[in-house]
Amino acid sequence: MEVNLREKLYWTIEKFSFRYDYFMFFDTTPYLADQLFIRHQVRVWFDSEYAKEGSPYLAIFCHVRKKDVPKFLAAFEDLKKSMMLCGHPDYEGEISSFMDNIEKMKGVVLDNENDAAQKAEQERTA
Repeated sequence: MEVNLREKLYWTIEKFSFRYDYFMFFDTTPYLADQLFIRHQVRVWFDSEYAKEGSPYLAIFCHVRKKDVPKFLAAFEDLKKSMMLCGHPDYEGEISSFMDNIEKMKGVVLDNENDAAQKAEQERTA
């Protein structure tokens, strides 16, 4: 499983499937997204969720039918508005900042792996 595409506040997860697309997004404990998915008539299968102590947000992993992705994304746009109305005006800023930090850390890890591979190749050819 690999994170493929980063949007403003969610990631699509690259995972082979003919029927489903996989996502990771952030919600709060009253699960504001659930009602929005119902309103937009999109069925979402929730795979797992993770919470950080002290944070009001949960990382939610889910999948939806490929044909329902436009409805899912429309509901997600409404989620940003609902967060603001429900007392989370910092939702977009916090989540975007968190995702940027994760991507930076991933870049550092990949750079370190590439450096180690280059060094090993140089030692092998020397």
